[in-house]
Amino acid sequence: MFRPKDDSVQIGQDAFKIPCRNGTQFQEDSIIRFDIPRSAGFVDLANSYVSMEIELTNATNTLADQARQPMTQLDRVCGAQSLINQLTIRSEGRVLEELRNYNTFAHLHYNATETEGVMNRRSKLEGCAPSYMPQDNPYFTDNKVIAPVAALPAEPPITGLNIAADCYKPVRRKVLLPLLGGLFTATKAHPAMVMPLEVEMIMEKALRAMRVSSRGDNQITTTCEDKAGIAGGAPGDANRRFLSLNQRAQFNTPGGGAAPGIVPSNGELPLAGQQQLNKVNNCWWRVGQRVFVEGQGNIAAAPGYGTEIAGGIVCNITSVSVLDETFVTAGERGNILLTFDNDLATGANVASTNLAIHQLNPLTNALMSNQGSIGYTIFNPQLVCQKVIPTPQVIQNINSAVAKGKYSVDIISYINIDNAIPATQTTSTNIISADLSRVKSILSVPTSQTATDDLTNSNAIQGQYLNATNYQYQINNKLRPDRRVDLVREQFPAVVDTPADNTLKPYRWGSHTGGFHRFELEKALRSSNIDLRNLTFITKNPYQLATLGINNNAINSGDWLVGRSLGAGVGTSENLVGKSVLLYLNYNANSNMVKLLKNFLIHVRTIAIDMSGVSVFY
Repeated sequence: MFRPKDDSVQIGQDAFKIPCRNGTQFQEDSIIRFDIPRSAGFVDLANSYVSMEIELTNATNTLADQARQPMTQLDRVCGAQSLINQLTIRSEGRVLEELRNYNTFAHLHYNATETEGVMNRRSKLEGCAPSYMPQDNPYFTDNKVIAPVAALPAEPPITGLNIAADCYKPVRRKVLLPLLGGLFTATKAHPAMVMPLEVEMIMEKALRAMRVSSRGDNQITTTCEDKAGIAGGAPGDANRRFLSLNQRAQFNTPGGGAAPGIVPSNGELPLAGQQQLNKVNNCWWRVGQRVFVEGQGNIAAAPGYGTEIAGGIVCNITSVSVLDETFVTAGERGNILLTFDNDLATGANVASTNLAIHQLNPLTNALMSNQGSIGYTIFNPQLVCQKVIPTPQVIQNINSAVAKGKYSVDIISYINIDNAIPATQTTSTNIISADLSRVKSILSVPTSQTATDDLTNSNAIQGQYLNATNYQYQINNKLRPDRRVDLVREQFPAVVDTPADNTLKPYRWGSHTGGFHRFELEKALRSSNIDLRNLTFITKNPYQLATLGINNNAINSGDWLVGRSLGAGVGTSENLVGKSVLLYLNYNANSNMVKLLKNFLIHVRTIAIDMSGVSVFY
């Protein structure tokens, strides 16, 4: 008798797919459009997503050029979200949301919400990855498992991977992307029968969204054993064309650059379970790949030295093999052995030293000759919508509200305002034109404009520290916070550097983030409707960790920004109509690069529907 009356409404639910209206295959700088028609009825956009297939190949390349390219992948933090430069949502020609620099905001959002479980899900569904190592790359297959060799044959080919078909290759990977727009995160079902939508995505340039695979973030150079002098022989001999890679740990084998981890001391073979792991599973070298081999000594007299790139030889890999535990040279047991289609030595009895192999041109971080162009191809994009089927009474009530002009929905969206900071300007005053009535927070993300089209960094979409000293906002002629947020201590790098022969260790990320800075950012991110899970992503992003100084390139994962929460607490906002908003962001004198400050103003906007159409109130 005391049981409360159940006032819930029985609602059915179904899903349907909307194909792209302007094609089935897209590349960089393309525009993908979807139409959600009136016939869709009520749509649960918060649980809708974009489905598409991605292949990291350029459709204009020949098969031969494509086979010479290195292994690549999308930005590992935000995955396929990095391919969307701008997201625009319209209704019958009226713009409801125009989300510029969408991938920069997505990169920040994904860093702030990342946990181990979330990354596992994103790795399976959204094209993200725990690292840039080949074993975590979802866009390429693995190398075929091979048996190690005990000795070097006198003539090529060497036993191992000898044909391209046995090596890694790009695959078409299906991804399911949730969209981060305000309409696509609203909790209410969207009435498409009175507000049809057009969803438009402008795709990003490939060089700004893709990275080359490696043993760690941008650690793409592999050192080799010194090559002893060769007395006699003829051009084309195997001993003139092989290199032994001495960094075992990066290929999942115990040991380091000096000695392997398992060496039988009594000459016996290892016991069961002590053999090497599958090294080529995490190997980013393949047959046919075009590489640059640099070095000093006898290699300088080899044919082709310095012809295309100074200081080395551009050549192709012809085989990949592994030296087993019985190899005659104990210091090279467990090494990966590469052979090439070009001699790396002559018949002189002179050693080659300081040998290293590069996936890209080390002078420009670009592809070399006969490798085509970097690119990606998107196939069959579809918008998968969740259809809500309410009761007739609910539909009648909404239609009545629309007829009376009383139906509206609030969404949390953002507008993006950019400010350029010249390289010589260390004390910057940035005007943020925010004529909005309900602003929840301001997130300001400084990005470097140096080398944005580069396969070795994420400069275009990732915020960076760039040696800032302090910041402070001024809103309606009041300083917020009331004292400057000091950033000087953030110049110091992490304590321990990663050894040259090891893979990147996740626990060495981060830097000495200022406590006041973290406090301000946590408030700003929580007010931005972001489900904040961690603050460890706020990092200086250092390159040379053991030394002081700054790094102009977004190499390691993470993000860096400044922000300010507006309003008294969660669910509140501030009216900035007719009020000035300034950001004072200061840098050290050695921060001499052009910066682009991307300001995201997170705010509440109202979308109202009446008989005359759709209205948007900011």
